Amino acid sequence: MRPGARRLAAPGDPGLHKDFAVTLARQGFVVAAPELLGFGDRRFSRDAAEGPAKSSCYAMSVHLLMTGHTLAGYRVYETMRALDYLCGRSEVDGDRIGAMGISGGGLVAAFASALDERIRRTVVSGYANTFRGSILDRDHCLDNYVPGILQEAEMPELIGLIAPRALLIESGDEDRVFPAASAREAYAKLREIYEAAGAPDRLEADFFAGGHEIGGAKAFGWLGRLHNR
Repeated sequence: MRPGARRLAAPGDPGLHKDFAVTLARQGFVVAAPELLGFGDRRFSRDAAEGPAKSSCYAMSVHLLMTGHTLAGYRVYETMRALDYLCGRSEVDGDRIGAMGISGGGLVAAFASALDERIRRTVVSGYANTFRGSILDRDHCLDNYVPGILQEAEMPELIGLIAPRALLIESGDEDRVFPAASAREAYAKLREIYEAAGAPDRLEADFFAGGHEIGGAKAFGWLGRLHNR
């Protein structure tokens, strides 16, 4: 952790993220929290003019889909490039890298971890589910959609590509976006995948009392094992 990280403070309502990146920095992690394409300063100017709550996710997704690309794909790619940067930092141990994200950030953490074996531990919060029970069951942000993905695999099978590396999924029992019932279904499928990979002890879950939000009660200590392995 660089000097000054413990002085980090996030003003205002922490929202569903609960400032988890700040919490991890205070625990001694070197933390990269990249601004995802479509949010903050990475929005179309017309969306930024409407205020901080307006994202460019829909507009960017539409433009990318018309060219055969997806916003999810770009976000995962950029996350992997962020790992390149981190691994070049002297204060970063490249053998002890973790990832954590919620909702759309959970998608990014899950798929980046599936593709990049440098990520040793992953927390997927408010996302690990089935496409049938979440994305196809209600209206979702367009950045969640990957054309043709169900011709290849259901969501638990895709997340299962992380095996045999360590994975923790979080799900609030009142989550209305990625419902707990299908999150438990996904976890059961992931258990089968991890058992087949000979690593059942590297998969854990935290089904907590809460909504579409970071839980953290188990996740922060679980990620902390990166320091001690």
